Amino acid sequence: MPANCRRRRSGERKRESGRVATDRPSLVERRIQKIADARSVTLGLALTFLGLAFVGAVAIQLVDRHDFSSFGSAVWWALQTVTTVGYGDVVPTTRIGQVVGGIEMVLGVSFIAFLTAGVTSTVIRRSEASANEAERLQREQATKTILDALTQTRGEIAALDKRLDSLESKRR
Repeated sequence: MPANCRRRRSGERKRESGRVATDRPSLVERRIQKIADARSVTLGLALTFLGLAFVGAVAIQLVDRHDFSSFGSAVWWALQTVTTVGYGDVVPTTRIGQVVGGIEMVLGVSFIAFLTAGVTSTVIRRSEASANEAERLQREQATKTILDALTQTRGEIAALDKRLDSLESKRR
């Protein structure tokens, strides 16, 4: 088998438009595909937001014990911040706490945008794949119809040839 026709192993890399890529989807793409499944969208969103909020709560409590003396208040603040609700009832007052809050906000907004784009992209890809499959099946059916017509035409031509041969042999 020629080298350019052999199948790539999953770990092999190839060059595409100046960057190295693998044949396997990236972790992020696999995660998006999993989250995009209709049954797991809610669970995936909830778990990711809870994970981001938990990390934010731990970080804010470590750096700003003055404003977040209990883990519960830190979790409440982190959930408000990561979901971009921000009631304002609990806020960090230290500079480092505000930095953690800013990071938490950026992560929350970025996650929402990234997830929305990823899910939308996956839905569109699935829709296109479905449309392509329907078009392929339609072309396949049209091809079968044409082949059936050609087969029938061949048979009729063969029958006409026999009749012509029969007429020619009677004429002689």
